[in-house]
Amino acid sequence: MSEILNVAAALRHKSDAQLEQLIAQRMVSSTSLRDFFDLAEAITKPASVSAAIAGLPRSQAQALTQLADGLPADEQQLKNLAALALVDDHGAPFESTVESLNQFRQIAPVSPVALPNEPEPPAQEQIDRDAGIEIFETLQAMTELIFDLEQRFVKEVGKKNVGLPDLKRLANHLNKTTDYAREIYELAGWSNLVFLAEGRWQLSAEADAWLEWQPWQRFQHLAKIWRGILGDASAHELENALQGSIGLVSLSTKLQETYPFADGSVTSKISKLGNLAELLGLSANGWMSSWTASVLKENFAEAAKTAKQFLPAEQSRLICQADLSIIAPGPLPTELEMQLRRFANTEQIGMASTYRLNKLSISHGLETGLKADEIRNLLLELTGKNLPQPVEYLIDETEQRFGRLTISEGGEIQRSIIRASDPILLQAIINEVKLKPFALQSTIDGALVSRFEPEVVYYGLREIGLAAIRVDEAGRVISPTEVHQASGSTEIETAAKADISRLREQDARVGEAPDGDDLHRQIQLAIKNKAKAWFTVVTGDGSELLFLLEPIGIANGRLRAKDRKADIERTIPIASITKVTFE
Repeated sequence: MSEILNVAAALRHKSDAQLEQLIAQRMVSSTSLRDFFDLAEAITKPASVSAAIAGLPRSQAQALTQLADGLPADEQQLKNLAALALVDDHGAPFESTVESLNQFRQIAPVSPVALPNEPEPPAQEQIDRDAGIEIFETLQAMTELIFDLEQRFVKEVGKKNVGLPDLKRLANHLNKTTDYAREIYELAGWSNLVFLAEGRWQLSAEADAWLEWQPWQRFQHLAKIWRGILGDASAHELENALQGSIGLVSLSTKLQETYPFADGSVTSKISKLGNLAELLGLSANGWMSSWTASVLKENFAEAAKTAKQFLPAEQSRLICQADLSIIAPGPLPTELEMQLRRFANTEQIGMASTYRLNKLSISHGLETGLKADEIRNLLLELTGKNLPQPVEYLIDETEQRFGRLTISEGGEIQRSIIRASDPILLQAIINEVKLKPFALQSTIDGALVSRFEPEVVYYGLREIGLAAIRVDEAGRVISPTEVHQASGSTEIETAAKADISRLREQDARVGEAPDGDDLHRQIQLAIKNKAKAWFTVVTGDGSELLFLLEPIGIANGRLRAKDRKADIERTIPIASITKVTFE
């Protein structure tokens, strides 16, 4: 049996918990996986295998080297390597593992190496203070991303990527680089806050929980993600390496000492863990913060308690200006910040943040259930002064115009209906060049229709500055936050868990009642991998025959395959095949 089929078979035998751990530690995106063959293909790609081997601690690297040389290895290390799908359940390394390992062995020794002397470290308090600032900035960035996705349609570009304009917009708000914005998207995906679906980046149910959490709770969540990617075996080995350290510890140096195959490439798991450690305040300029040891021991509550002391102090104060900008001189308490962000767009986020009011932002607040008086009263309370006249006018005007432009569900063909109290506005919409892709058409009753879904049309109208709202059949406003709100369940299912459930369901369906696409995919896999499989074939009289075949090709709706048992070549109509089971 080929490599892919071997690995897929091993994956099927793992428990859901083991698969979830594997997906986390191998840093695999499971969103678009169709079946276990896809997962096997993802983790046997040279880049993925190399990243996994580069992330092995010394004891596992030595064990893998022994196995590749045909020597016995420690039983616990065998289990650790099998958990990473680098060897099968019997301890035999997969072909892709051996190939990548041989490349590493040519350039990197497994035995300990001498590292250059570290520069003079700063004081631990300075390290913790710098790490606290990093935590604060990352938490702000993640929150900003959530609000950005709530109010905008961010498309998938290429394969699981974000478009440069969307990255630049987020980077400008954060006053950071586009590479930093890309890291925030990646971290949000690992943290189960965002996911890809139907060609766009969307918010998960856990994004709502994030907005309700206090800063220390958010940090605790991210620390768990980092520890999960590191894995138990690696964490314990890193802990052992830290026990002999005296004084301040360089996390970057300890990672180099503990992971002999680690390289400095951006795809290296250890490089990513090091970068993540900086983002999450587990290290500052390579030096380990005082709460990182607690994270390694999975004492996340203690780590969050310690880190909380170094987060910037909050203050409940705003400065509201006549140009419709709002300045927060310092970090706002979570509750107030969440209220403000419902009706104000961010211009720049940091220790001191700048927000801006406009008709779209005020309309968004009204859509989410706020009243105009609630917006006005909150600003009065936080500024302690009368609001500038332009701000009062904007709130009043947006309230008066709210609901004049609506989008509702249409039929099967024209899925969206746009209505407005002003016919001139509808005429302007249908003539707008930027809206041509929506193929808008006028109806007899004066409305506009589109074949695109209401949510897509909603974001399209907002992109050109029109404060449209979505309504249901009864005319009630649909809040933009309703799409991703969590259910009443107390436990939010992670994206990986949902994906694993989908893989199990697909596997069960293929085994019991495969459809035409399933059968065709399995036949193509058998041809590609030159693998033998059992084919169940229905004859003309309705009886079933079972053949052990090695498929050669498909042409004109027929399968050509070698029947090894009968030593002949068979030609079988694809329509007669009801089941394919790999040997």
